[in-house]
Amino acid sequence: MPTSLRALALALLLLPACAPAEEVITLINGEWLPYMSEKLPGYGPVSRIVSAAFALEGVTVRYIFRPWSRAYAEADNGSANGSIVWSVAKTESDRLRRFYFSDPVFEGQSVFFHLKTYPFEWTDFDRLRDIKMGGTAGYVYWFDKFPDIKIDRTAATDELNFRKLLTGRFQIFPANLDVGLHIMRNDLTPAQAAQITWDPRPYNITPYHLMLNKKDGANRRYLALFNRGLHRLRDSGRYAQYMREVRDNEKKLP
Repeated sequence: MPTSLRALALALLLLPACAPAEEVITLINGEWLPYMSEKLPGYGPVSRIVSAAFALEGVTVRYIFRPWSRAYAEADNGSANGSIVWSVAKTESDRLRRFYFSDPVFEGQSVFFHLKTYPFEWTDFDRLRDIKMGGTAGYVYWFDKFPDIKIDRTAATDELNFRKLLTGRFQIFPANLDVGLHIMRNDLTPAQAAQITWDPRPYNITPYHLMLNKKDGANRRYLALFNRGLHRLRDSGRYAQYMREVRDNEKKLP
C-alpha cells in the first residue's frame, strides 16, 4: 500500500479517539414534588426540562441530590456547576452576586388553601390581618414584610400544615398550588382532600431558574447554551408535554 494511503487509513482509524469528549455539567437537585424527585422517572418533569434543554445544545446533565440548604452551599462553593431550580428577587443581592440565573424554567403559583366550610376570597393583604394562617417552618413568604400579618410556623412540612388545616388549627394555608395539589392527592385520603379547596387567584407568581455559580469560568457559556436550548424545547412542544405531567394533578382531585 502506498505511504499516503497507509497514512490516510491510520487517520481514519484514529478518528473516534480524536472525537470531542462529551460535555457534562453537574447540577445539584433536591426533593420538591411534583416538580423534582430522585424517585420520579427522569427525576421529575422540571429535571427533564433542564436535561432536555441542555441536550439540545450537546450537553449532558449529571444530577446530585442534596437537602436544599446543602444544595445552595455546594452550588456556591464549586462542588457543582449550579443547582435547579431557584427563585431570585432584586432584593436578594447576595444570591445575585454569587450566581448567574437563567431564563425562567417555569412559574409557580402561590395560593391560599382553606376548608370548603370557610368562605374565603383573596383580595389584598389587608384581608389577612384578622385571619389565622399556617406556614411551614423555615419558609419565607412574600407577605412576611407586613409585621401585623401573623403566621403559625410550628409545622415542619407542608403536609403537616394540611393536616392542621383539616383540624381547624388555622383558617388558611399559603402554598405552591402544584405542591398543594400533589399533597392532597397523594398524602391525604379522598375524604380529607374533598374538604379542602383554594382561592383560584394566586397571591404571587414566582419564576424559578437554573442557577450557575460565577466561580466556574465555563458557566457563562453554559447559561447561554441552556437559554437557547430552553427556547428550542418550548418551540418543539416538548416543554408543554413535560409541564402537563404536573398540571394533570389538579384534574384528578375529587
